[in-house]
Order: sequence, then C-alpha cells, then structure tokens
Amino acid sequence: MAKFDLKSLSVQELKSLQKKLDREIAGRDKRQRKEALNAVKEKAKELGYSLTDLMGDGTGAQPAGISGSPKAMRVPAPPKYRSQIDPSLTWSGRGRPPQWIKEAQENGIDLETLRVDY
Repeated sequence: MAKFDLKSLSVQELKSLQKKLDREIAGRDKRQRKEALNAVKEKAKELGYSLTDLMGDGTGAQPAGISGSPKAMRVPAPPKYRSQIDPSLTWSGRGRPPQWIKEAQENGIDLETLRVDY
C-alpha cells in the first residue's frame, strides 16, 4: 500500500484527493455490486430459477411460496367504538384515540355510550 505524507499536503490538495478517492470507491463499489448480482443470477439459473422467481418483481409482491412478514399479515382489531354522528367512524380502542372520540368526550359524551354491541 502506498504511503502518503498527508501533513505535507495543502487543504486544497487534500480535498482534491478526497474527491478522487470518493469517485474511485463509488466506481469499485458499483463494479463489485454488478459482479455480485451476476453471480447470484448465475447461481439462480443453475438451480432453475430466475432472480425474479426468488426475489419478487420489485412491486412488493411476494414470490410464490414465500409468506409476508407477520406485521403485514396482522388482521386489524375489530371496532369497539362507533361514532353516533357518522357510523363509518370507528375505533378499536387501541392506540391513540381519534379526534372524533376526543371531541365526543369534550362534549360530555361518555365513552361507554359509543361502545359497539356485538
């Protein structure tokens, strides 16, 4: 590895060297990523798959046979409260109360009167 006496360089020379290093690093990183991608594609091809078969199509759709994350598969909690003014407004009782709940409470409406009966 070449040794440099950085202390003898001016600030301008150091900045120039830094720009050259940044460009060189970016170029090498790009080449290495391309080589890695080609190696992965080749290995997938050897095994009878395309990279899209294994990784998905980039649209967020999962490849066949691979299930989504547990968070993505979670079913929303059923509503426990429903607005008397607009029945389409519901709240599960989890997390921060929505604005319509806050407004109802400010107007003296008891939360229990908004409870959904199942």
